Amino acid sequence: MATTLGELRSRILRLLGDPEGAGYSGDLLLDGIVAAMEAILPWMPKTARTLFTGDGNTVIYALPSDLYETEAVVVNLSGEVLPRSVLSPGQKLGLYSTNVNQWIEYPSGSMTFAKALRTGEVYDLYYLARWTKPTTTSLDSEVLETPDVALTGLTIYAAAYVILPTAIGVSELNPFKTRVDSGNPTHNPMQDTALYLLDLFAKEMNRHPKHQKATK
Repeated sequence: MATTLGELRSRILRLLGDPEGAGYSGDLLLDGIVAAMEAILPWMPKTARTLFTGDGNTVIYALPSDLYETEAVVVNLSGEVLPRSVLSPGQKLGLYSTNVNQWIEYPSGSMTFAKALRTGEVYDLYYLARWTKPTTTSLDSEVLETPDVALTGLTIYAAAYVILPTAIGVSELNPFKTRVDSGNPTHNPMQDTALYLLDLFAKEMNRHPKHQKATK
């Protein structure tokens, strides 16, 4: 079952005990959802593939804007998985490399190959991508890309994010500095709640199989 933005927003508000959303702005809820979609990436990234096509001269190629982490670079014709360049003494880079080719993510946002791809030669880039995030113009009916099994984790993390402004405000105002003799009062109950939710988020995500990353 596909989850919509409105359904996720409602789940977050119910978890916060405010189903009508009177205490939380729409922008703050959106920020929390976006943050949650980043937080689940180590467990549930979006897998993607793109191509690099050679022209005989180019060695630096722009990486996809949604790239979170590179998995592998494969020579399309032979199926060979290319090694990553290691910047350590004794290693040979560029044309001196003894490999068919090798790569490194350098400079930022780019991938540099040791040797230029021949004209028409194709390399496959397998990578982990970020999920497409909702924006301020998104409708509640918009279907989210994230898998349904991540719904509980998204809800918990977003709820923790949403109460952070209150926790920070309480910390600055210090209304809980005065302790009573009975019980176990806390200086900042909202901060404790946020930390509890983040711990719950980690436990929830660890229930699921973690993405098995490629060997580089």
